[in-house]
Amino acid sequence: MSRYSKVAIILHWLMAVMIIGNLAGGFLHDFVPREGGQRAFVMGLHASFGLTLIALTLVRLGWRLANPPPPLPAYFTPGERLLAKAAHWAFYAAMLALPLSGWLMAERNDRPLQYFFAMDVPKAGIGKPLAETFNEVHELLGWAMLALLVLHIIGIIKHKLMDRDNLLPRMGIGRA
Repeated sequence: MSRYSKVAIILHWLMAVMIIGNLAGGFLHDFVPREGGQRAFVMGLHASFGLTLIALTLVRLGWRLANPPPPLPAYFTPGERLLAKAAHWAFYAAMLALPLSGWLMAERNDRPLQYFFAMDVPKAGIGKPLAETFNEVHELLGWAMLALLVLHIIGIIKHKLMDRDNLLPRMGIGRA
């Protein structure tokens, strides 16, 4: 069984942890107290990891284009092939659109957008009314990313428990 390259595997798992963490931070931020700057700290990390994900997604896309993934197993049906490819490209779209919408919605705040509390990141200059629209877009994209993640996990479970086709080693988990 062919595997993804080590670079693709590292990018996959690094980004998976960051995306899950950012989804948690985004969905749960209302439960973080404002007092003492706790929410500002959480959202500062959320924004910083989001900006990092933009860069990592571009690196990952470039890597994927230069280093095609291993072929899908021959026994996949045409429907499974289509679903697998559509899901992967939907993830790439969401991995770019979600943090980009967050960067665009940052315009609605008067405070600076900072990268890991160390440097200011220029805002897009789109104005507050349009930034408010991107706030809604960002929330919808967050739900879409969560749905993609759930479908991805369901697919993993299906392949592991129902098909017993041992696809996990392709992404660095276990032995083929």
